[in-house]
Amino acid sequence: MKLPRQTLPAIALISLILAFTKSSPAQEKMVFGKIEPGDLTLTHCPSDTSAGAMVLGDIGSTWFDYDPIGGFVMMYERLLRIKIFRKSGYDYASQVIALFHEDNLKEDMMIFKARTYNMEGGQMVETKLKDESVFRESEDIYRDNLRFTFPAVKEGSIIEMKYTIRSPFFGYFRDWTFQYSIPVRWSEYETNIPEFYHYTHQTFGYVPFFINKESSAPNSNTTISFTDNILRLAVKDVPAIREEPFTNSISNYTCRVEYVLHSYQFPGQLYHAINTNWANVASKLMKDEDFGLQLKKRGVVKEFAAAISAEAKTPEEKMLLAFDRIRNRMKWNEHYSKYTSKKLAKSFDEKTGNSADINMLLIVLMRELGLTADPVLLSTRTHGLVMDYTVSLSRMNHVICLVTLGEKSYLLDATQRVLPYNMLPFQCLNGQGLVVLPEKARWIDLLTSEKKNKLVCPKFKISPAGEIEGTMQVTTTGYNARDIRNACALTGKEEYVRTLKTGLKSWEVTDVAFENLDKLTEPLITGYTLKNPDVAQVSGNMIYLNVLANLGQTTNDFVQEKRYSPVDFGCPAKESYVFTYEIPAGYAVESLPENVRLLLPDQAGSYKFMITAEGGRITVNTQLNINKTLFLPADYDTLRNFFTQVIAKQSQQIVLKKA
Repeated sequence: MKLPRQTLPAIALISLILAFTKSSPAQEKMVFGKIEPGDLTLTHCPSDTSAGAMVLGDIGSTWFDYDPIGGFVMMYERLLRIKIFRKSGYDYASQVIALFHEDNLKEDMMIFKARTYNMEGGQMVETKLKDESVFRESEDIYRDNLRFTFPAVKEGSIIEMKYTIRSPFFGYFRDWTFQYSIPVRWSEYETNIPEFYHYTHQTFGYVPFFINKESSAPNSNTTISFTDNILRLAVKDVPAIREEPFTNSISNYTCRVEYVLHSYQFPGQLYHAINTNWANVASKLMKDEDFGLQLKKRGVVKEFAAAISAEAKTPEEKMLLAFDRIRNRMKWNEHYSKYTSKKLAKSFDEKTGNSADINMLLIVLMRELGLTADPVLLSTRTHGLVMDYTVSLSRMNHVICLVTLGEKSYLLDATQRVLPYNMLPFQCLNGQGLVVLPEKARWIDLLTSEKKNKLVCPKFKISPAGEIEGTMQVTTTGYNARDIRNACALTGKEEYVRTLKTGLKSWEVTDVAFENLDKLTEPLITGYTLKNPDVAQVSGNMIYLNVLANLGQTTNDFVQEKRYSPVDFGCPAKESYVFTYEIPAGYAVESLPENVRLLLPDQAGSYKFMITAEGGRITVNTQLNINKTLFLPADYDTLRNFFTQVIAKQSQQIVLKKA
């Protein structure tokens, strides 16, 4: 089951209840359609004048009603009101509401209304969203999206929507986000959960709650005797949360609350545990028709397996051929999923599918070849971190393949065609993955030997007029090479060269050539000729030149004085520059920057700068190493200061003087 549903059968309550209907328990701070005049005339957010929009109020609630035929149903209600200040806030005028379905069960939209309010001629004008402006589209086999854009939106508008959803899927309890990329004046979420259902909740982020109150109360709208467990959370005047450099997912640090159903017990019935541990999750997944049962459909790859077996001699050769055959045959539709979207035979015939379709085919092929292959569930970097102590399958959104050959293990993902077999896509480098085995599960580190490596080697000649020309060779491996190969694959080499030239700004770039572009396990070498008349400055009998000719890093990615989220580099990185300058005849070195070596604590990183002059040549050698992938907010000042010193060093000058 993808959307665990647990309902209280009506027959169990015949002696206790006829029926009841409970109204929304949340005491709204706003009333739909009642707009404050001061909000309509508001021209900017008082706490953030740069904000393009502001959430005036976001009020939600989840509670449980009883259906005498089917049992309990879960109700979710939301009222959202946003003020648009300028065009940069127009994105919030487009909204998406998810509705889930499985088999013959589905979520129903019970109430939905949306309005735009504008001031015209001193009067408030209301524009309703028309039914034909709401589009229903399929996200996957379990989810539909209601997508719409508010009408008549302009600078100064207020947009507002209210809706109620009736859901039979108790295992999918809607979470609540209190913080957005725009400021929030007020956000509140209240949950009323009958004592029969046992949910755990977890809060995230660094924003303190204005209200954080847990309580319980007898249910007053029914003759059945039970208690509602109530949680009310609210925030006030919350600043916008914005993307920061080197963050895996901003949602990890956004103020929000999540719920997970772990058990239920009705009066006079047995206790039922739901996903109490990861082994339980694995066991259910292996019996799921869109996960484990798909792995038994080996007939679809029999011909592939026979051809590979005839060609390969060793298990390693079989693994590599299988990986290449699936990767080259299948085209990824850019959708991550832990479940197959269709029968594997159909995906195989159509040569396209989501990430699960492709990697499940890879696992099936490996097994047909007699290799030990198992699925590994993970959460991609943009989807958020998975905590092994929180048993929640919804946190996973991707599946890859683990092949075990003797003492060696290989993590494989066949969705991308420009990565060597021994590298996962960068999106996969997000903590640990869950190896799903029958009746058990175990965790595995996703980061193995992946790195970012770049070596830049220019050979330049300086003229007396300050003109610099020469050649440059850039050698990349790991994800740096992947980025170039992917760009060339997506848009073509010509477009990549054009982008390269644009990035080098004032340099004249010619004779661009590639080595090993299609040899994924080899270093990728990009070479070209460079010429620039302005990078060196001539003043009288002196020439001044930036040590890296302005081709190194010139700005610090860490400009904020404080940081509330960790810095996540994803994988180790190494960036080296080896510059050789031939100085003009008749000139001598007047001054050079001092050599330096910088170290981060606990060997987390280092920077080396060395410069020498001999025989009319200057050699500059720098090397930046980042060995530690995750730096906590407490380490931010140290990391920021380290990069400040690196940038300062790379901004110093070589000074030449005419003899």
